[in-house]
Order: sequence, then C-alpha cells, then structure tokens
Amino acid sequence: MTDCIIELCGVTKMYRSKAAVRNANLKIYRGEIVGIIGKNGAGKSTLLKMISGHVYPTSGELHFFNRAAAGEQSFFERMGVLIEQPGLYPNISAYENLKLLAIAYGLSDRETTIEKLLRLVGLDPKNTAKVKSYSMGMKQRLGIAVALLGSPDVLILDEPINGLDPQGIVEIRELILELNATGLTILISSHILEELSKIATKYAIIHQGEFAEVISKEELQQRCEERIEISVEEAREALPVLERELKITQYKVVDSRTVYVYDEHIRIRQIVQELAQHGIMVDSISRHKQSLEQYFLERTESAGERHD
Repeated sequence: MTDCIIELCGVTKMYRSKAAVRNANLKIYRGEIVGIIGKNGAGKSTLLKMISGHVYPTSGELHFFNRAAAGEQSFFERMGVLIEQPGLYPNISAYENLKLLAIAYGLSDRETTIEKLLRLVGLDPKNTAKVKSYSMGMKQRLGIAVALLGSPDVLILDEPINGLDPQGIVEIRELILELNATGLTILISSHILEELSKIATKYAIIHQGEFAEVISKEELQQRCEERIEISVEEAREALPVLERELKITQYKVVDSRTVYVYDEHIRIRQIVQELAQHGIMVDSISRHKQSLEQYFLERTESAGERHD
C-alpha cells in the first residue's frame, strides 16, 4: 500500500487564541480505515472538517493525491462526508431524500443509483415511511448513503456510532467493513477505541488538538498483547537460554536489559529457574496485559503532560 491520497503537513486551526488542532502531520493511504481516536473536545471534528473542506486551516498544508489542496475545490468533491448529524429532510422518505440530492448533483440514471445505495446501506428503497419515524441507526445509514451519493474516493464519518444501541453499532460496523472491501478509503472518528479496534487499520490518537501517536493496527495489537516482561543485567546473554532451553520463539528485545516474551506456553517460574541455572540473575519479571482503553489513557495522559 503505497498510494498516499491525503497528507496533512503541520496543519493548525486556531479559533481566536485557542488551537483546536495544532501541527497535525498524517498520511492516509488508499484503502485504509483510519481511526481518529480522542476524548470529546480533543479536536476530532475540527480535524475532519479541515480534511473535508468545511473549514480552512490557519496554517499548514493539506495535500490530496500528492497535490496541494489550496484552491482545488475539485478535491473536496471526491469526498463523502457525514459530520455530526446527517442533514435529512424529516417529512419525506429515504428515497425522496436521495432523489432531491441526486437532482442537485445532476446525476444521471438516478433511480438505479438511489436503489443501489439504499440496498447497500440496508434500507428498503420502496419504504415510503417518513425519515422522522426512523430509528437513529436507520438515520445514520441514510446519512452514509447521502455521503456515498457522488461515488467518493474517501468516506469521512464523525462519531457514526454515537448514541446507537448495540445492534445498531454492529450494523454500522459491518457496513463500514463492506464499503472498505470495495476499496473505499475511510476516516472514522470515535472516543471508543474498543469499537474502532474492530475495523481500523491505523489509528491517530489526538489529545488537546495534538496527535499523541499514529500507530498501525498490528503495532497496537502487539503492544496490548499479553506478555512476560523480563529484566536482566544483559539481555543478549539471556536470549540463547530462552531459545535453546525453553524453546521460546516469540520474543522482543526492548533494550539492553529488557526482553518481552509472547509465547503462551511458558510460565514465569520456568524462566526464572532456567536463567538462574545458567548464572543469569533476574532483576524483575512479571506478566503484563494492557487493555486498549489503558493504552489510550496512557498516551493521552503523557501527551497532556508534554502539553502542560
């Protein structure tokens, strides 16, 4: 995956003297699902509004398809956007909502396009019920259909599961994965890392307007995976014992004194005993497993300390 379609270069957005987003740097590649994770008020919506062209950065640059976005309105037209509440007409049906927009967009073959989109998001094109009678999940689905109406390259969703019941969350998650399987690049914000972890391929953790970390799904899983942390005087002396005597194959050397062991079959007392028999004293050893929420809180707290 080498096709970078969106790049943020030192992007900052000021509202008077307050920075809603500060010095944001991020690359988004075609086909990714990028999760923007942060507490309420962290700057997620402002970030997505800048990417989608709803607000302009105070400083920094946005690049789309390796070209600067400034003055290029056509780039923003290649995005489907659902930020905050979907702008729907409550007194007409889902089909009629999409028809009005399709006419405004000047789309040809409107009937086929609308029926296909409604079925894609799990709504019945023949349902004549007014949108005001829809559940929140149905409205979110219709909002996504609206965002997809122009066949965008990128879909931007701001807190799409906020306020949904468990069934609604599952339905939106499955829809996002289905859309991504077609090659659509998706940016999705949330303050619920556990839910984002089920769909995102990359995470950008934002805190007080700054990125605390950008991390891939694989890196996050590894950091939160259960492990045994071993501290010895010289890690390189312990490795042959771990490999040869204990048959440990899944490990990571963190620094000159620390080794993480990921093999599930091994027990702490086995490691201590075998190392001691080979004259290697263990300074500390413990089993560690970090939840996604704990990881997120650690990163935002450390970012807050740097900011202070």
